[in-house]
Amino acid sequence: MPTTTLLSSATEVDLSDLVPPGAVTAVLRITVTPANAGVLIYVGPDYEMPIVANGPVWEGHVDCQPPRIFVKGVGDPAPRWSVEYAGVRGAAAF
Repeated sequence: MPTTTLLSSATEVDLSDLVPPGAVTAVLRITVTPANAGVLIYVGPDYEMPIVANGPVWEGHVDCQPPRIFVKGVGDPAPRWSVEYAGVRGAAAF
């Protein structure tokens, strides 16, 4: 697990519960409420540079190795958010 203080208030999302086994990348859909709020998505393996995801819906590719991401709401109060699997691209994709 990354030890950076940036992730201290982020929530870990175990991708192995969402994506098929062996997935290299996946398309995730993150829904943010309220619609004008946003989240930061930290993707491995280094978890250093976040993806900025503005509401109401962000959809994009993330690496699945290691199979976890961290999501942190931005704002006060922090927005509510949910993560859904929207597709996968494996090692043999063209």
